[in-house]
Amino acid sequence: MKRRIPARVKAAAAGAVALAAALAAAVRWVPFPEDELARLPAAVVLADRSGEPLRVRLGAGGLDCRPGYEPVPAHWIAQAMVAAEDRRFWSHPGVDVLAIARAAGQNLFFGRRISGASTLSTQVIRMMHPRDRTAAAKLVEAFRALQLERRHGKREILAFYLDRAPFGGNVVGIEAAARRYFGKGAAHLSLAEAALLAGVPQSPSRGRPDRHPERAKRRQAYVLERMEACGFITARERAEAFAQPLDTRLGKYPFRAPHFCDLVGVPARAGRDATVRTTLDADLQRLAEGVLRRRLAGGPADGGAVVVLEVKTGAVRALVGSPDYAERRAGQVNGAIAPRAAGSTLKPFAYALALDRGLVTPATRLADVPARFRDFDPRNFSLDFRGLVSVRDALVLSLNLPAIDIERRAGQERFHATLRALGLATISKPADHYGLGLVLGNAEVRLLDLANAYACLARGGGWAPVRFVESAAPPATKPVFSSEACWLVSDMLSGEERAMDTTGHAADVRLPPMAWKTGTSAGLRDAWTVAWNPDYVIGVWVGNSDGSSADELVGRKTATPIAWDLFRRLYPDNEGPWFARPAGVVERTVCAASGCAPGPHCGHRIADWSIAQVSRREPCPVHRNGAEAVWPAAVAALPDPRAAPKPAAQAESVRIRTPARGSVFRHMPESGADAQRLALDAASDRAGETLHWFVDDRPVGKSRAGEPLFWPLERGAHQIVCCTARGPSDRVEIAVE
Repeated sequence: MKRRIPARVKAAAAGAVALAAALAAAVRWVPFPEDELARLPAAVVLADRSGEPLRVRLGAGGLDCRPGYEPVPAHWIAQAMVAAEDRRFWSHPGVDVLAIARAAGQNLFFGRRISGASTLSTQVIRMMHPRDRTAAAKLVEAFRALQLERRHGKREILAFYLDRAPFGGNVVGIEAAARRYFGKGAAHLSLAEAALLAGVPQSPSRGRPDRHPERAKRRQAYVLERMEACGFITARERAEAFAQPLDTRLGKYPFRAPHFCDLVGVPARAGRDATVRTTLDADLQRLAEGVLRRRLAGGPADGGAVVVLEVKTGAVRALVGSPDYAERRAGQVNGAIAPRAAGSTLKPFAYALALDRGLVTPATRLADVPARFRDFDPRNFSLDFRGLVSVRDALVLSLNLPAIDIERRAGQERFHATLRALGLATISKPADHYGLGLVLGNAEVRLLDLANAYACLARGGGWAPVRFVESAAPPATKPVFSSEACWLVSDMLSGEERAMDTTGHAADVRLPPMAWKTGTSAGLRDAWTVAWNPDYVIGVWVGNSDGSSADELVGRKTATPIAWDLFRRLYPDNEGPWFARPAGVVERTVCAASGCAPGPHCGHRIADWSIAQVSRREPCPVHRNGAEAVWPAAVAALPDPRAAPKPAAQAESVRIRTPARGSVFRHMPESGADAQRLALDAASDRAGETLHWFVDDRPVGKSRAGEPLFWPLERGAHQIVCCTARGPSDRVEIAVE
């Protein structure tokens, strides 16, 4: 006969079932504070493009919290934390019933609190919303822990805990702790390091390994014992880890690329782990810092800056604002964004504009003659005039009068609008404020903006803003110039013969393919160089932070060697990419004297580049009246006979173009014979005329105008003479050290 179950038992069972059902329903349907779970006092970590921290900007309350560590069960820190805090973490539902029963028995037996029953899940709830340590609070935490387990996986919950656990002082979360105590990410902690850190959260103030190493060591021993008991490690691994010496001095915060980090600030959108992965290339940054510091040591200025941009992406790969950030007087002045007078650095944009409008080609002749514009009386940097010069020579030599001519032809308002379209925001006043002097650099620019404007040329005419934060999406560009005009400007401003003229050192001729433009502001206050190829734009500025002048503040003397050093380090074998000629750039024949379409009386013709269906083709104005050349009156009236081509009847119609007068070269036999040959080149007003060359009264060979003769360098002072059979000659003096 079956025994009847007492009614009170049935009632109790029904009540338990109802309570369990109610609890299950509450766990499922009561809203869970997910917004509090997502809230962390996260620091923002500025990192380089590879993820290495550059700067840490502390979170609310000055806390160093770096969330985002994703625990893997095989990681030592994941195993150590589970063993130390919650050995049944992977199996319980958020509340460990066995741990509760054990803790209750121990506490009742001893009459005081001996152990607790907290799980990692309940600790996440407690850190998410701290409460008084009461029985009611524990019930709330247990209920929320059940909810947490229902909504999130175990690895996610472990990550929540490791992101919030206190590790002493202002250090919150395992990633910040690993970085501060051991200088590495949490995923790379050794067994000994992980066990040491896993023991800290139970008593973060008293267990700090940097201040209480003995107490931390005892706690490490406990964690290692628990790991062995859980089967995570062997006895041998436990002994070896405990014996391993550890240096746990609290590390300093990183402080790399300070001007770059100051400029980036704290972007509105950081990654999930509060890390902002910037565009900075750490190796390039160190290289730029070293070159700038070395080149300016004991130099003419206390300030200097370097910017390296990646052409395709617009990414800032290096930015150095001063030679020494720690220098009290000027170190923290960021020269990369300080507005300074532009010098001749704006000229290439005027020439690109004129090329795009079909007004000139590289061989078009411009008049470099004295001119006055109301109260504006421009002069060349060299204080002389050269008469008729090609567009290429005018741009390479940075002649002022031809540049003004180009600006007037292209339109001063249009040129001003082009500079604004290139992102030169400091040119903020109307065009008439600057007048014709704008092309000569009477406006202020920032090095970063200027380098990015040149990136438009290197990119083939599309402008995009610079980027400080890595992004997979390519930059959106807006067209400013045609690819043909950009190629022509780059072609004109490149070439090894330019290197020889710039420095006078034969050893400096060997360079990777690159174009560059120098600039020097009025009064010798700012020295500029911008160099570029299809990969990079390198911008350099050198000057004094207080704006004072110095005789050596000339672009080609002070700024150019810095840009060259960097390009050589980027391409140590002197091999690098170069621009492919666009299909729209075509070759045509022009008169050598005028750069225009040759007529029947133009005896000397040369090849020239032009933009198909854009470049104008005007007839030669010099040889209209038979064989006798008719030069513009302003050119013919120049007092210096070397400054302009003269009619054949006049003497002194030969001019040595290279080497420049007074050049000093360095003899370096280890560079090889090819690098130690000096190009001898001269201009003559007679097409195809044979030129005879003499060095120290010894004949060294013959050439024709425009065709260089190469002479091997010899140490000493030398006099170089070029003459024709008719008698005209020119001479220069050089020295070879």
